[in-house]
Amino acid sequence: MADNFIERRKANWKRLEELTNQVRSLRGLRSLKRDEVRELGRIYRRTASDLAIARVESRDQRLVSYLNNLVIQAHGMIYRSESRGVRSIFDFYWHEFPAIFRQTFRYSLAAFLIFLAIGVCSFIATWRNDDFADFASVSPGLMQAVKNHQPWWQRLNDEAPVGAAGIMANNIGVSLKVFAFSILPVIGTVGTLMPSALQLGALQALLIKYWASGAVWNFIFGHAVLEFTAIFIAGGAGLMIGLSLIAPGERTRQEALIERGALAIRLLVGCIPLMIVAGMIEGFISPLPLQTRYKIAVSVATAVMLAAYLLKPAKVAGKE
Repeated sequence: MADNFIERRKANWKRLEELTNQVRSLRGLRSLKRDEVRELGRIYRRTASDLAIARVESRDQRLVSYLNNLVIQAHGMIYRSESRGVRSIFDFYWHEFPAIFRQTFRYSLAAFLIFLAIGVCSFIATWRNDDFADFASVSPGLMQAVKNHQPWWQRLNDEAPVGAAGIMANNIGVSLKVFAFSILPVIGTVGTLMPSALQLGALQALLIKYWASGAVWNFIFGHAVLEFTAIFIAGGAGLMIGLSLIAPGERTRQEALIERGALAIRLLVGCIPLMIVAGMIEGFISPLPLQTRYKIAVSVATAVMLAAYLLKPAKVAGKE
């Protein structure tokens, strides 16, 4: 992109940054004068247009990232400040959370790839030697149940709805733990994802090895999409904070931490409904003795709806 484009626009970007900082540090939009509120809306729309141009014409990813962050922050302040009560919650989950997920997708993808790599290694190790399953925290009782084709998961039928509530609490707890420890870049992410990845990889090796995988996948199909997606998003959110301390870019570490931390917290909050729905499916639907095709239908439906939600087009700047 030509330098004169940046020179012409950077004053507006700097002014938008000043106004958003003022709104953040004081009392929201009430801290601005009437003319400043109108100026904030006007510069926000211009910067959103500049972002669209930069995405198409610029090869400078730092510029695109800077404008993207600036537009998201301004958008959140404008529309969140205009909202109240239930409407503010709706706006966050319907508009802001999907936009932040798309912006930070590479961190969630990194958490997924780490989990996948550990799981594959655990699968291979257990396939070669059953004893590795003990290292992967697969209990002797569970291992014996797999070998005997015992449906240990069906006890959830007798425990619902208490079992479903416990599952929801456990899922949210896992997400919080993954988020918290992932702040230690890479090491923390690997450390928190490793137990689940090792156990899942080892268990799948045993299930396939002893011809017992079909029934278990019948149980897992329904809730796996939402549950694992939320865990990877939470892990990616923590990883984003940790990496901001190591590689803050052109900003100071404090500025990078504040900026990325705000996005990470929103990502974590956005995961909570996913975990709740996954817990309800796991507690009430997954244990039912339904044919596999019905469980697959639930899995496909949740995957399609989740993709449509997270990847839906962003609201056009300046329009409701």
